[in-house]
Amino acid sequence: MRSNRFAASNHHHFFRAVTEYTEKSDLASFPTILVVDDNVGNLKLVEQILRQDYKPVLLTSGRDALKYLDLKRPDLIVLDIDMPEMSGYDVIRKIKQRPEISNIPVIFFSAKSDDESELEGLSCGAVDFIGKPVIPALLIHRIRTQLELFKYRHHLELVVQEKTIQILQLQQTTVTTLTELSECRDSETGSHIKRTSLYVETLARELARVPKFAEELTEEKIYSIITAAPLHDIGKMAIPDAILNKPGRLTREEVELMKTHVEIGAATLRRAIDSLGFASFLDIGLELCLTHHEKWDGTGYPAHLSGEAIPLAGRIMALADVYDALTSTRPYKSPLSHEVAAAIIAEGKNHHFDPDLVDVFLRVSSRFSEIGERLNHVTSPTIDEII
Repeated sequence: MRSNRFAASNHHHFFRAVTEYTEKSDLASFPTILVVDDNVGNLKLVEQILRQDYKPVLLTSGRDALKYLDLKRPDLIVLDIDMPEMSGYDVIRKIKQRPEISNIPVIFFSAKSDDESELEGLSCGAVDFIGKPVIPALLIHRIRTQLELFKYRHHLELVVQEKTIQILQLQQTTVTTLTELSECRDSETGSHIKRTSLYVETLARELARVPKFAEELTEEKIYSIITAAPLHDIGKMAIPDAILNKPGRLTREEVELMKTHVEIGAATLRRAIDSLGFASFLDIGLELCLTHHEKWDGTGYPAHLSGEAIPLAGRIMALADVYDALTSTRPYKSPLSHEVAAAIIAEGKNHHFDPDLVDVFLRVSSRFSEIGERLNHVTSPTIDEII
């Protein structure tokens, strides 16, 4: 046990005095430094060193420090290693497990000066290691340096976030503009794009809760699928107006020509992907173009894929696209009710659709109905029915 430790009552009076000092001063605008050490003499020394430029918060145990961090966010933590009940190593490990505080810089200070102790501290996530006894100028310099580095890193993170948001907004605007341009050729208002994207999102997020798909459907993957969903029919831009706008059912020859929109869209996106030279949401868009007309039993097109050979994104898009086709008004048919459309999709289990996906759809089908009602199915002469 260390010497120079106060009794519990003395601890109380000491920390009350420190609290009163900080509350009465104008330190609110100063960086807050949480100092944790079970030796009150060390705490008093550090408090005297820091009080001119910082707002020190002094605690005598790792448990108290973690309780404090439940409520407050200091700018930096100075942490002793050798403490009873919970060592400094234990404290920093718990800090690093909590995303909301894991980025707070931690400096270890300890009477231990061996390389192994320092290496363990740094490997736990500390940004620096200071030996005892504390040299005031060195402590101030190390703290100032780490605060400046943290501020700089935070600034860079904000810049990256801002640029990322701008890129994503540009990406979404480009996709929406391009797809609405292609859809306007067949009198589509864009509601089809919005509806199917929301259907896809609903399915993907619910499917991600199924253990079988949780690993594949990360948040990044779900975002890519949602973003790319409007591209699934982009190949229709190459289909003649006479077929796109035909007020009746297509002939067999016209159906075969319509089917080419799948490979035309895929070829278009493949050229874009090759020009980029790096992975992007367009890779998912390519999958959607090529596979949203494939069927679980292998009777779809263009490659007659079956089962899990069909990419998951394509299986999700297929169900969302069919539901929208069934419940939309077309020149040659009236829209089916949600209940009838849901029944048709249920009948397609193991034939047209992935059986797991049908089960998920039936759990969330009421959300599909809400989306359709909210976005109002409009007349849409798209002849890309369930063929």
